[in-house]
Amino acid sequence: MHDEPNPLIRLFLSGSAVGFALSAVFVAAIWLLDIAEIHTHAQNSNDAFLVLFILWFFNGLLFGAVQISYVVWQMGRSDD
Repeated sequence: MHDEPNPLIRLFLSGSAVGFALSAVFVAAIWLLDIAEIHTHAQNSNDAFLVLFILWFFNGLLFGAVQISYVVWQMGRSDD
């Protein structure tokens, strides 16, 4: 038996981790710069945490999918 995980699982997990980290930076920038007055509206609401979580989660899914797609696309290219 091997101790190493399948390379495709490693690819998925690393791409997802990068995507969610980028999403955290992106949502923090949106929050701090108050783009579209999201911070202002969320501050006046009882669900500010839910707003942040939804922004972070769905942007993390998007950014993770883009990371994984880019890596898969680069696998087929040669360095000629």
